[in-house]
Amino acid sequence: MIEEKNQEIVAAECEKLDQLIAKFTRGFDPSIFRNEVISALPHLAGSAFPSNHVHLLLLLFATDAEVQVMQVELEKWTLQRYEDVFKRYREANSLDETYFAAEIETLRRLLEPLRGDSTHPVYWLGSRRADPGQARQQLEAATTVINAFKKDLIAALHFGPQEREFPKPLPVSVERSALVSIKQLRIDACKDTLQWDEYNKSTLVFTHFHSAYKALICRDNSDKARNLGWLPPAVMVAPRASSPHAAVGDLAYWPLRQDEKRIYDLLIRTAIWLALARGLPAVHLFCDIVRVFTFHKPPKDASLAEVAYLRRLTQLRMPVEEEEEEEAIHPETQIPLTFQNPSLTTSNDTYFKDVWKSDKNLEKDLARHVTLTGLKTAKDVRDSRPLPPRRSFQQQAQLIKDALTVQKGFDDMWPKEPVSSSFLHLKTHS
Repeated sequence: MIEEKNQEIVAAECEKLDQLIAKFTRGFDPSIFRNEVISALPHLAGSAFPSNHVHLLLLLFATDAEVQVMQVELEKWTLQRYEDVFKRYREANSLDETYFAAEIETLRRLLEPLRGDSTHPVYWLGSRRADPGQARQQLEAATTVINAFKKDLIAALHFGPQEREFPKPLPVSVERSALVSIKQLRIDACKDTLQWDEYNKSTLVFTHFHSAYKALICRDNSDKARNLGWLPPAVMVAPRASSPHAAVGDLAYWPLRQDEKRIYDLLIRTAIWLALARGLPAVHLFCDIVRVFTFHKPPKDASLAEVAYLRRLTQLRMPVEEEEEEEAIHPETQIPLTFQNPSLTTSNDTYFKDVWKSDKNLEKDLARHVTLTGLKTAKDVRDSRPLPPRRSFQQQAQLIKDALTVQKGFDDMWPKEPVSSSFLHLKTHS
């Protein structure tokens, strides 16, 4: 009876997930988006300037060798255009810039199937039928992120060019730790989407028996493992367009009609593709990276901070030989650890459970904020975080009781006589 009820719940969630995917694919066909990207790149190559959106699109979709050539040319252009400014320029680096480079490289990995140089499967959210509720929640949150992203693009067009620079790093504080943690979680979560078995929902995965049972089923009964969601489907099928054209209100609909409409379409469709293929963390990261770039050509009278920002963007480099890259992301399916693994007998399970709980809290922060670009000061970070839950009177009384118990335990360990008398006692017998 309970099993039948669970099956009904899963079936209802799958239906909701299908309906949501249909909304994402109105006027957009993810299965042929790769062809759109490849056909658009030749038309964009000649209009790239440091920090404009064409620059970003080529950073993400061009081959490693092409990116290398483009970056060298754009850096030369920047040095020549702002030659006088560079006489006052000083090299600087910060944690935010380091994260930015890691985020660009992560996005390139996520978008690798669209460049035509990847043979790795795409684990579409619609294929995660063992836990459709989580996939649906991610797509619902991604809808909010994409709609906010489109509004920001339109606002940036109306307000015109604005000075750009990398945000100054926050001083060492709780707020800085919180911001760095959520940025790192976003990168890690994006990398996890390249694998199938990285959507752990409970601390059960840390038990020895669960790992042993899971490994056994994955090895000896692949059909059952797929039904449980432990292995991907034998055949991955990309979603198809639910309607040929996007209407007003659809995610793929762009309301403005500029000459550069192709660029905006690519940006929005890339966000939708990432939502369907990788989930919330990937589209969240992509939209924030797009906000770093602009529609406009860099002004001739740029400030020193903006010139430094342009120089940093043109100094990004990609490895030409991916096989030699030490930190490459390998999207193979992870087989669970077996019960006989000796490392499990000495591992600190409590530590990993605490890390898991912390990551879950950070995931909620990521879903609650459509962007992290506005978190520039410690006050911004504090205001963005929810208020801690208020303790009841019984909870406060229990905390006081526990504190007194701890203090009493330490009182038994501390010396009863003053330090001075102990010192005199030792001195007398010396």
